[in-house]
Amino acid sequence: MPLPLTPFTAPSEEHHFAGGGEMGELVRSLDWARTPLGPSCDWPISLKTMVGVVLNNRFPMLMWWGPEMIQIYNDAYRPVLGHKHPDSLGAPGQQIWQEIWDVIGPMARGVLEGAPATWSENLSLFINSRGFTEETFHTFSYSPIPDERGGVGGVLVTVRETTEEVQHERQMRTLRDLAARCADAKSPEQACHSALGVLAANTLDLPFTLLYLLDPDGDTVRRVGGTLLPDTTLEPLPRQQSLSSGDDTDWPFAQAVATGGAVAVEDLPRRMGALPGGLWNSPPQRAVVRALSRPGQSRPYGFLVGGVSPRRLLDARYQEFFQLTAEQVAAAISNARAYEEERQRAEALAALDRAKTDFFSNISHELRTPLTLLLGPTEDALASPPRALQGDALETVHRNAVRLRKLVNMLLDFARIEAGRVQAAYEPTDLATLTAGLASAFRSAIERAGLVLDVDCPPLPEPAWVDHEMWEKIVLNLLSNALKFTFSGGITVAQRWRDGHAELRVTDTGTGIPAHELPRLFERFHRVQNARARSHEGSGIGLALVHELVRLHGGTLSVQSEVDRGTTFTVRLPAGFAHLPKDQVTSARPPRELLAGADPYVRDALGWLQGSAPAANAAPPASEPLERARILLADDNADMREYVGRLLGAHWTVEAVPDGEAALDAALAHPPDLVLTDVMMPRLDGFGLLQGLRSDERTRHVPVILLSARAGEEAKEEGLGAGADDYLVKPFSTRELLSRVTAQLTRSRLRALEAAHAERLWRIFQHAPVGIAILRGPEHVYEFANQGYLQLIQHREVMGKGIREALPDLAHQGIYELLDGVYTTGEPFIGRSVRAVFTHGPEQPAQERFFDLVYQPMNDARGQVEAIIVVAFDVTELSTARREAESANRAKDEFLAMLGHELRNPLAPILTALQLMRLRGDTTAERERTLIERQVTHLVRMVDDLLDVSRVTRGKVTLKRERTSLTDVVAKALEQTSPLLEQRQHTLEVDLPDHGTALDGDPTRLAQVFANLLTNAARYTEPGGFIAVTGAREGAELVVTVRDTGVGIAPEMLPRVFELFVQEHQALDRSQGGLGLGLAIARSLVT
Repeated sequence: MPLPLTPFTAPSEEHHFAGGGEMGELVRSLDWARTPLGPSCDWPISLKTMVGVVLNNRFPMLMWWGPEMIQIYNDAYRPVLGHKHPDSLGAPGQQIWQEIWDVIGPMARGVLEGAPATWSENLSLFINSRGFTEETFHTFSYSPIPDERGGVGGVLVTVRETTEEVQHERQMRTLRDLAARCADAKSPEQACHSALGVLAANTLDLPFTLLYLLDPDGDTVRRVGGTLLPDTTLEPLPRQQSLSSGDDTDWPFAQAVATGGAVAVEDLPRRMGALPGGLWNSPPQRAVVRALSRPGQSRPYGFLVGGVSPRRLLDARYQEFFQLTAEQVAAAISNARAYEEERQRAEALAALDRAKTDFFSNISHELRTPLTLLLGPTEDALASPPRALQGDALETVHRNAVRLRKLVNMLLDFARIEAGRVQAAYEPTDLATLTAGLASAFRSAIERAGLVLDVDCPPLPEPAWVDHEMWEKIVLNLLSNALKFTFSGGITVAQRWRDGHAELRVTDTGTGIPAHELPRLFERFHRVQNARARSHEGSGIGLALVHELVRLHGGTLSVQSEVDRGTTFTVRLPAGFAHLPKDQVTSARPPRELLAGADPYVRDALGWLQGSAPAANAAPPASEPLERARILLADDNADMREYVGRLLGAHWTVEAVPDGEAALDAALAHPPDLVLTDVMMPRLDGFGLLQGLRSDERTRHVPVILLSARAGEEAKEEGLGAGADDYLVKPFSTRELLSRVTAQLTRSRLRALEAAHAERLWRIFQHAPVGIAILRGPEHVYEFANQGYLQLIQHREVMGKGIREALPDLAHQGIYELLDGVYTTGEPFIGRSVRAVFTHGPEQPAQERFFDLVYQPMNDARGQVEAIIVVAFDVTELSTARREAESANRAKDEFLAMLGHELRNPLAPILTALQLMRLRGDTTAERERTLIERQVTHLVRMVDDLLDVSRVTRGKVTLKRERTSLTDVVAKALEQTSPLLEQRQHTLEVDLPDHGTALDGDPTRLAQVFANLLTNAARYTEPGGFIAVTGAREGAELVVTVRDTGVGIAPEMLPRVFELFVQEHQALDRSQGGLGLGLAIARSLVT
């Protein structure tokens, strides 16, 4: 137990511990006799010396002495002890440091018992020195203190606390990760989630984290997410709360904003219930709330709620970490918001740009269509003999000129309004009469459309101050819009006086407007996408113009709509003229003609209605055959249908329809020869029609020409890229239209002929008696394979696959390389008995096959190889038979060679014996000896012929070339054949040149050639015949001819006379016999 510090006066000779500050005083004043160390006067010199060293050292030091490890330390060590001081002086180490003794005790005891000194760096120790178990880090060493006996009397501890350094580095790592991970956040929510991912990794400083964002309303705070908290803890917490809430269960966000600093929350268990204990199995009891704001920012982005570690003191250093964390998250949110705002600005600009693009596209259509109908008939009139417009053409030109003027006026009105240069004349007006008159002007068009017009405009109690021209445009635009989008039911025009306002309502039972389109309905250039309408015509500024005109009157324009139920536009104008510019208020003027302003609107509306334009179909002239090309024309403008239909109808049969859906239905019911379609049409536009045509097998190959107001290469590429065959820009001339249509019809007929030809070719290929395949591209993808080819490859699934994928077993056999070479070089390949080994799996035996192959490259229009035609014959059986024959032939050659050698061996001694008999001079059997010698010589020659045949067929004949002359060669041949020539009593004539007979060759073999020819001549010429040998130089060659007066050779034998074993059957004396080898050997040696 700790010893009480009581004053004690020891003999002066005991005071060996001078200095040492406060700890020196304590050491000198402590009654050491009550400790295991005993009175200090009895301490050994080594102990006294070390006490003096420790006390007077400015570095934190602790000394444990004796087996009880009694503590003595200096002033610098006191902060490590905290509230354990001063009771720890003179107390056993295990008693003072019991919470960490299991860590440090073994190390200290080991040194005390003689182990070497030890060292620990930044060791984590959980010390209770300030009233709670605290996370600390220390770097220290344990060194032995020798005693007088030469042993170890104690342990010297030098220590430096590194808690601040370790925690600071850990916290800085979290802050660095926050900056890195949140840098790419594109929204505040994404920034918060990225931050939570980082904060979740630092559980030692942040047991949990909650992030909240403040909504744009400035009061609602909603939770984005949290870390290290189970759902059972998060669910009871409200997902959002009011910033101004004073409920004690809510987080003190308002207080955090008011103070601008951290607000500590001390009652976490009451607010959140049981929390997880984390790494130390000790749940947090406190939290810190900080606003997420940047310096100088009055309204925060949100709030951070961070759990306080139960193992740390919430001091200024810890508070600074919460502050830096909140600032880092706020910076990430700020950057994300800046990015989001920039993105929204970019999207707004892009939306405006798209709207402008759509507007210019629409306005281009609106301008170019009437221009086409002005220029076309005018050019036709100029090309005609009268050079005058008349009849329907004159009407079309006038109608479209009026329409063009109306469109230009609308654009100018809108431009003047935007520029603030509108000159209005507001005058008192009987608004009911004016409105009813304008509505009545539309009655004929509305009733022609099969709709009912109800005009309900009773007199108003007082005049309304309006500009007549502006009011006309307001009413006519609303009526035109209602007719355009209404297909059944009716249109109601109602006017009332309500709450000091003149109120006009235009209600229809049309297609309605989707709810998401209503906020943008009055924006300039905006058009409702995919709306069902009678026509696609329109500039996209009609309703925007109405909105601006109503605003100039000081009134309001509103809309209510429901899809498939109808739409109501409401115009409210305030009474009187006090709200109007004084310089633009005037007195009543004489009434003007209403129909003058309404006529362009009514004309446009009539053009939308089917049947209002003459039929486009025209009967073919009597001089032309009835079987004419049939053209389907689709355009929502009646004048355009009539004009183009009239132009085309003079040459072809034309069917005209008002929109894409009708065109698609007509095309699928009766596929035309060509489709000519406008791009911008109601219900289904030109691109939609094109897609529908291309997706159906019946119309996939029907040529399509797009008519469009969009000029430029980009628009043309878009049309052609979508699958159109041609793209014609309005306005176009008659000649251009007719030439384009003629060209496409001609190409279509040619494509049909090519398709028919390809079909016939396909049938021929399919039923060909050989295997045929087409391999497309550098990967040799199977595009076609007939049944014969599929049979050759055992009916494998190869279509659409490259040959390396389809027939992998052909790898390393040279087939792929052959195809690659043909594709690369463009040179065809013809192969005989090409070997291929097919395998069908590890359990199936390999099959060796032989093919005669043709690889023929196919070139495209540029001359580049695009495919290879493969023609294959299976010659496996023939090749096998050929190999067997070759094997038999080799066996025969080997047998002949063996036979020749075996026959020659016994002949040699016979010849030798005959020579010896002649040398002895015995003439008694000369005749018999001569006969034997002649027959043996003949037999030797036949054996030599057999050996030569064997060598020739095996390719083993070796020529010994040298410089010789034709004269010498022939002389040698005559020497060899003279016995036979003499026996047959033939007359021989030799005529060789005197000069120029030198040649390079094997003289022995050449003599054998001539000897064989002379022998043949001698044998097949009747005795006493004539044989001639003549020679001559012809250029660089020597030509030798051997002629005889023999029986000759039958014509049918001439092609085979040089084949082995072939002999002409003769009735002549065959005593000379022969094997039929001479001529074959002669030819082989010459060639």
